[in-house]
Amino acid sequence: MNKKVKVLLDILIVIACIAFVLCLMVVFESYKNEIDRKKKEDPVKQTMSVFEYRLKYKAYGEILDSYYTDKMKSPKAPEGMEDYYKVAEYAHNSFMSRVYAQKGDDKMIKSNAAKLKEQREQLGSYQYTADEIDDIIKNAP
Repeated sequence: MNKKVKVLLDILIVIACIAFVLCLMVVFESYKNEIDRKKKEDPVKQTMSVFEYRLKYKAYGEILDSYYTDKMKSPKAPEGMEDYYKVAEYAHNSFMSRVYAQKGDDKMIKSNAAKLKEQREQLGSYQYTADEIDDIIKNAP
């Protein structure tokens, strides 16, 4: 191989190495930006938007499912999730009132009715969900 071809190949190899390093820098920078973006997102806001979506479509079963899963991790409601827990607990107790009624357990029916009344008052702006939940439970097959 003559000297000119060898120098040209060396120059091409150097250019390819520089391009490769620049590509790696771009990949690492975009990865870093994605990590920073995810750190800035508030998980409570994300969950609340899911909560609002589930309320809109009356997906109380999904609310209960998430509630039970979260409750296994931490029995106390995380900050900002209090309303979610209140609605889920009301739905759970409303369901249980139907179970007690079918079993004919008058003592538990009375006890649970008192819980439901107290929980309904604690729902705040989500009190409308109590009527929806009761209607769903009452009309379930």
